[in-house]
Amino acid sequence: MIGEIIKAFILIFIAEMGDKTQILAMAFATRFPVKKVLLGIGIGAFLNHGLAVLLGSYLSSVVPISTIQMIAGAAFVGFAIWTLKIEEDEDDEEPKFQFGPVGTVSLAFFLGELGDKTQLTAITLAADAKYPFFILVGTVAGMIATGALGIIVGKKMGDKVPEIGIKLFAATIFMFFGIQKLFSTVPEAYLQVKYVLPVLVILLGLTGFMVVKLFRHRKAGIQSAYRAKAQLLHNYYEHIREDLDSICMGTEYCKTCSGEACIIGHAKKRINAIIEDKEAMIPDVEEISVINSKPFSQAKAMDSLVDTLWLLENIENHSEIQMAHMMRKKMEIILLGKEVDPYECYDAYIEKIMTVNKDLAKEVRRQFNLRKPIEQRIINVGNRISNIYLVESKEGYILVDTGYEAYFETFKSELQKNNIGLDEIAYIFVTHAHDDHVGFLNQLMAETTAQIITHHKAVPQLAKGQNSFKGGCSTRLAWLFCQVMKLAGKGEHKFQPVEVSDRFLIIKEQNRAKIEELLSGKIIDLPGHTQDSIGLLLNDEILFCGDAVMNGLPSRHHIIIWIEDILEYKNSWKKMMALDYRKVYPAHGKPISKDRIISNFKSLKKIKSYRLSS
Repeated sequence: MIGEIIKAFILIFIAEMGDKTQILAMAFATRFPVKKVLLGIGIGAFLNHGLAVLLGSYLSSVVPISTIQMIAGAAFVGFAIWTLKIEEDEDDEEPKFQFGPVGTVSLAFFLGELGDKTQLTAITLAADAKYPFFILVGTVAGMIATGALGIIVGKKMGDKVPEIGIKLFAATIFMFFGIQKLFSTVPEAYLQVKYVLPVLVILLGLTGFMVVKLFRHRKAGIQSAYRAKAQLLHNYYEHIREDLDSICMGTEYCKTCSGEACIIGHAKKRINAIIEDKEAMIPDVEEISVINSKPFSQAKAMDSLVDTLWLLENIENHSEIQMAHMMRKKMEIILLGKEVDPYECYDAYIEKIMTVNKDLAKEVRRQFNLRKPIEQRIINVGNRISNIYLVESKEGYILVDTGYEAYFETFKSELQKNNIGLDEIAYIFVTHAHDDHVGFLNQLMAETTAQIITHHKAVPQLAKGQNSFKGGCSTRLAWLFCQVMKLAGKGEHKFQPVEVSDRFLIIKEQNRAKIEELLSGKIIDLPGHTQDSIGLLLNDEILFCGDAVMNGLPSRHHIIIWIEDILEYKNSWKKMMALDYRKVYPAHGKPISKDRIISNFKSLKKIKSYRLSS
């Protein structure tokens, strides 16, 4: 009897580690008292597993016990493999209808566990149990314990969760019970080497495959939904606590501390209570009616507001996360003098702030965007034939190259579509001085205050206003394309000469590090296509390579169609192969993975130069 409770508890506890319902427990704990969340988990699990136990008990009355045990053994082996499966990044499965804290959590867990491995485990255990009710007691207790651990992990441990170790341990437990049951129930006629050996080989092979995949997943830096959510919550709590300590300027400025009567004092009390699982013990208090007389750090308040908005956009059903909205409102009072309600979604929120303080709204949007992964901060305002990239950075937008001169008006239209002003462009990064890369540079210099960053070898070519014709085409197809362009009257490749002024940051060895600091990136020399070719590496993820590679006709194997120096070009490819990044963004064509560069290098070894006739 006690043994069945313990067995059911252990198996369910292990099976739920890292599961989506544990994520639900963390999410609900950000908006409801922990005790009510755990009670809701218990009720939801009781109803769900109660059905499972009834079904399992029914099976035991109509199916021979030996057959049930054999099925249970096979099921446990299956659960072991299932446990090793990589958890996909699923959205939290919360119900649309709300019934108060306990009712909402109960319904979520009842629905979330339907057909899940824990419900199937409960069926399997009940089918083989002498006391099915005690199986139910054990499974419900296991669910509550796992939910409690999830809440603690989410709030205190963050990314320190030993996820793979937990999965391996859980899989081992299931496999042990499964194999034990199978060997004790399978007929002796089938327990011969010729039958057992192939099954063991298949099991070992499948298990090995799943484990290798799990470790590769981890090595690639891919987090499960559970771990990512735990880290997000943990980082938010800790970062907000640090910000709150900095927002208050101290009694040196406001003379007396108002404690919880102060808007920041109250927020600090609430955040500390949440981290220590004592939120329900902190009553709501009325903030002081006049807060402008109290000095606060506007920069830190802005940082806290943006962190809160980021959390709201990354956790499902953000409108119900009371703690986050409490922080949002307090920061709004500090920054705007009033609350901005109701909060529907990020885009609508920014529009509301625009009506109150346009400059503040722009700054919120900028800081929010900077929290996005680098690829989500790249906008192509050109076209796939000739790409023009905008990348949002701390100082403003970095523009990677311009297009042909005739494209300038279209370029400005594209900026308007993306709600970006010309004045928001801080830097223009010129990968090399060709007509399709600096065509409307003069117009941009006239209408912006952006600084231009280019290689020192580009200066003579910019002053000349024409592409260099040193070198030749990389393939016969490229040669034919150039001849067609020449016949069409587009073979001169001229552009408006550009006069280098004090707005230019000319890259030399002496100032390279300083310019890289401005760009928050690394400048990569990529000569070969031209002598002045450079690339920009951001976040060790994205490489803007200009014409070091090309994606699309008349290029073949991603090799650019014009090369000034084949040896230097090959060396630039070797450099790109050695760099640490994920994807190349070329000036022509779609982005390319680093693997494609590596796999096509063999084709680069065979290229020749086909010169154009004068």
